[in-house]
Order: sequence, then structure tokens, then C-alpha cells
Amino acid sequence: MADTDQDQKTEEPTAKRLEDARKRGEVPIANEVRHATMFVGMMIVAGGMGAWTLSRLATMFVRLWGGADDYTLDPLGAQDLATGIARQFALAVAPLAAVLLGCALSTIFIQGRPTLSWSRLAPRWSKLSPMSGFGRLLGKRALVEFAKTLAKFLAIAVASMLLLWPHVIALDQMIGAGPDMIASATAELAYRLLKTVGLMVIALALADFLYQRRAFLNRMRMTKQEVKDEHKQNEGDPKIKARIRAIRMQRARRRMMAAVPGASVVITNPTHYAVALHYEHGVSAAPKVVAKGTDMVALRIREIAAEAGVPIVESPPLARALFATVEIDHPIPVEHYAAVAEVISYVMRQARRSR
Repeated sequence: MADTDQDQKTEEPTAKRLEDARKRGEVPIANEVRHATMFVGMMIVAGGMGAWTLSRLATMFVRLWGGADDYTLDPLGAQDLATGIARQFALAVAPLAAVLLGCALSTIFIQGRPTLSWSRLAPRWSKLSPMSGFGRLLGKRALVEFAKTLAKFLAIAVASMLLLWPHVIALDQMIGAGPDMIASATAELAYRLLKTVGLMVIALALADFLYQRRAFLNRMRMTKQEVKDEHKQNEGDPKIKARIRAIRMQRARRRMMAAVPGASVVITNPTHYAVALHYEHGVSAAPKVVAKGTDMVALRIREIAAEAGVPIVESPPLARALFATVEIDHPIPVEHYAAVAEVISYVMRQARRSR
């Protein structure tokens, strides 16, 4: 069933799905990156700070051994001695711990943007189930991790053996050598071994990071329906948006029809277009379109205008031009001034004659 669901996930994960997963604490984590970073930290410690730490510890033990007669082992003296040893030991080891802690924390930033998810800290009863634990131990991810660990161990072991074997044969030459020569040869051999292992660990970390990233993206893949549902959540349901748009248009049409009785003139096509204009001489800078429509809406505008006694003038070119270029509650453009002025003058002459 799980394989069937995974087969249906053919779409790449969206940015929202990845962000939601990050907020839940689900991010790709490559353990080899942490191991490589810790290894680099150990190299820093061993190469630089290790000697300083050993020197401080050696000095402390020399003082303890050389001044053993100066310490009393009564309750107060023993407490002072233990406190002093603990303080000196902490001062000597603190830089090492700080470097290793910094390396461990840096893996969080190396592998991506850090996040704090409280949901990951919440108790889950499924983790206490023996069957669930057994399933995790024998699951695909557990087997892959075991295979990776085994392959890493074998690769490092083989590389170490290939590097050390030529020098093991020459160990008989070290018989009778002085301490300085033995120490120098050992240090050189250890450096070569650590450099080889370090390069392998870094290569494994890079490969594991790419693998974990790809596996995470595969787990985050979405079905076509999930993509549609997310789009609806982000943009809104198309049906609801269409309904809201229809309601807005209906309300705007009602307001438009309510403005028709106060119009100065209605220009028609004569049947397909109708544009209602409002103009007050000395008040309005230019005539304004208060209503417009085609077909049934145009018919309704003409009916309301006829009932309210608003003049209706047939001018097909002007009606089509005004309908196409002027929005409702906007004044007419300059290029239509002359034609509209002629219509309004005609209406005013007709009104004077009727009076």
C-alpha cells in the first residue's frame, strides 16, 4: 500500500510543503557530515590544542607528585585538593570541549537552515510500541544506514591497511633506533593515515549529504491531487472565487442601474450597446459614464431610462467607442468631447422645444 501511494507521488514538492516540513523538524540530515565535522575537530584538537592540553595536565600532575607532602588529607584539605584538581582539569579540557561542541553545532548550519520544532519533542506512543520499533530496525532506511556504515568501515579499513602495510614490513629497521627517530617515524605515519582517512570521511560525507537530500525530496514528493489542494489553499477555491466575483458584479450592476435615472442621456447602438452619461453644466468638468452594458444589460438600461424620462439617443459609433474606452464613474476622454457635446446639445434643444 505504501509503495502504491509512493508511485502516485509524481510531482516535485512545492516550496510550501518543504517549509511546512522544516517547521515540523523534518529536514535532511546526513550523519556522515556530522562524523566528518567531528573528525575535523579532532584533527584540530590533536594537531594544535592537544599538545597545549597535555602540557597543562602534565604540569598539574607534576605539581601534585612533587608537592604531595604539602597536602593534608583531612576533610578540609581533601576538599580543597579535589576542587583544585577539578578546576585545573576543567580549564585544560574546556577548549577541547568547546571546539568539539562548535563542530557538532556547525553541522546544523552546514546542512541547511536550522529550525526548532516543539512537535519533535512531543512524546509519541508509537515509538514505545515494540512492533513499531521492530519495523524501524528492519525497515528500508535502517538497512541502508547499516549498509552505509559497513561499507564505510570496510573502505577505511582497506585504505588503512594499504597505507600501513609497506611500513609494517620495514618495522624491523626500527630495532635499536633512538626515541627521537621512533617518534618522528610514528608521527609521520600517523599524519599520512589521518590525512587519508580524513579525505575518505569528507568524500563519504559529501556522498551521504547528496543521498539524504535526494531521499528527502523523494519522500516529500506530492500527488497531483495534493498539488491541486495546496493551490486551492493558497489561491482560494476557484468555485468560491467565481461566486465572490459574481456577487461583486451583481452588486456593481445594481449600483449602476440605480444611477441610470439620474443620467443626462443614454447613447445606444441601438440594441446591442447602451452608455448612460451624466453632466451638469457649470459643475462637471466633463460628462461621466454612470452605466454601460451590452445586450440584456443594455436593454435594462434603456428600460430604466425610459421609465425615468432620460433622453435616449442612437449613435452606434459613439456608443461602441464609449463602451470600449471609458470605465464606469470615469469622465470621457478628450477625443470624444466633440461627439458627446453634440449629443448633449441636441438633448438640451429637444428639452427647450418640449418646454
